[in-house]
Amino acid sequence: AFKPPISSEAMVARNTKNPYPQEAKDEPATRRRSVYMFHKRVVPFPLLQAFDKPDAQRSCGRRDQTTVAPQALALLNDQLVRAWADEFALRLTQESGDDNERLVERAFNIALTRSPTPDEKLASLEFIKSQTTARRSREQNHPAAEIRRAAVADYCQTIFSLNEFIYVD
Repeated sequence: AFKPPISSEAMVARNTKNPYPQEAKDEPATRRRSVYMFHKRVVPFPLLQAFDKPDAQRSCGRRDQTTVAPQALALLNDQLVRAWADEFALRLTQESGDDNERLVERAFNIALTRSPTPDEKLASLEFIKSQTTARRSREQNHPAAEIRRAAVADYCQTIFSLNEFIYVD
């Protein structure tokens, strides 16, 4: 089992006798399926709670599936999701160079195991372009490569928010 990183805000006034480790980090050893995750009743993992995590005290033959606004907010605001988006963006920019079309193709192939439709590809390219422009105007002192990678990370985070990424049909 592994202990995932949980923000200190999620652990306020919980388990004072045997506290959850503050040094739990997101690293390759902790990037495993949630079935291998250490679960402590008094310290639930916030991201999984948003996505109908089953009760760890009972057997669960079938999980409930809901789609609600807090899930979108969790994907937009969770620090761990953003860190994963940054790492995915780094991988995509290393593999694709400055070619945004190749980058979009790779992102879809890796994350969704399919190629984007022409409309998805166009929307993706426009999103990356608009995010790069917006970031460039806000972060004028940052290098162009850093701005582009941050815009690509924004794009990766939107891919992580797709129902197709989250739920297996």
